[in-house]
Amino acid sequence: MSLRKLFVVFGVVILVSGCGKKNANEIKSVTGTASIVLGASTGAVSMQSGDLTIASLADGTWRLSPDQAKLTFTQIDFVSATQGQSVSATLSNCVVTYDRSLQSGANLLDCPFTLQLTSEDGGVSYKGTYVGVYLYFKTTIPVLLNGALGGIYSDPASPTKLSAGSNAGQYVDYQLGGGTGAVATAQVYFATPFLISDTETPTIRVITDMIHTISGEVTAGVPSFNANAGERPVELMAVPGGETGSSEFYSTATTIESTPQLGTDGQDYLFARVFYSGANPVFVSTSGYLPGCSSGSAISQAYAVNPATAPLQDSSGNKAGGFLGLSAAGDISWALASSYQWTQYESLFVMQKASAIGQGTDLKCQATTAIPQPADGVTYRSGTPAITPSHTFQVKLLAK
Repeated sequence: MSLRKLFVVFGVVILVSGCGKKNANEIKSVTGTASIVLGASTGAVSMQSGDLTIASLADGTWRLSPDQAKLTFTQIDFVSATQGQSVSATLSNCVVTYDRSLQSGANLLDCPFTLQLTSEDGGVSYKGTYVGVYLYFKTTIPVLLNGALGGIYSDPASPTKLSAGSNAGQYVDYQLGGGTGAVATAQVYFATPFLISDTETPTIRVITDMIHTISGEVTAGVPSFNANAGERPVELMAVPGGETGSSEFYSTATTIESTPQLGTDGQDYLFARVFYSGANPVFVSTSGYLPGCSSGSAISQAYAVNPATAPLQDSSGNKAGGFLGLSAAGDISWALASSYQWTQYESLFVMQKASAIGQGTDLKCQATTAIPQPADGVTYRSGTPAITPSHTFQVKLLAK
């Protein structure tokens, strides 16, 4: 059974096991466990760009990386291949402590749930093919930033909840903006549908990443969270439970700690966040705006699937796509489109995979609507596509 993650907040391995046979008139269910897993990490927090002081906090937008965070997951919905149908399960006491100092792949928490297979009256069966999940989490998220690492620390005594300096920091409540209410939803698409039945045991692994996921602002040397940024503070992806899930974070920045969005060299901050199932990339997200290549109005995510054969995710025709693949030559390649319907392409990307943290590589992009098809008709794993770069960005692998 093959699964691939398609849209990305926090890492979850969902292990679902059957409860055994029951009488035909009884409600059938399966029990599962959502195991929260850490994604990209250096394995130990450490300064990567020297001590920062108040004087060195340049005014402008900053990218912040929580050292710790507490996320409360409340519910998981399995989305059926039959449009408009889903089955929900409550996640009780699922308060997960994200800790970036741990090794990548560390298991953070197991959250049990029970999933019904048949409606209470027996009239509706939820057994069948599913193409994705929704994960629900509270929008008030306690976060901790260590000033000794990034020059900005979380400070309950500050009116902005952030201060400049080298203090260790304490938990403060970060409020997810964008009018999402008390609970937000993260949608996870699968390139290959999976089956829920009495005998099937669908297994899903979702990996988390919180590096540079929160937007901040420094004004006259005083840091604050960006109000109503609407950005999800955790990125996630899903892979089969039998696979080893992982992620890599590439950026023009020099550190995974707090950093200005405009670099000292005048180059705009950008990133590429790559998630893997085993050795194969299955999902990538990039900065929305890429000078000379992407206008920012297009989608910024791609998946290891040909959209022509991907299952529809909703009545609007949205689905996975992007041909993401790692070729034998060591190139990670993908395409981006103007929408998740993948009817109009906008850009092509090729980047040599780095092997070690700190290693640099060129992220090449070409603004084009003529995207080459993969040699095998599926992904660029079958070969690196020809590219005439509109722009080349120098990035480094900062965490994996």
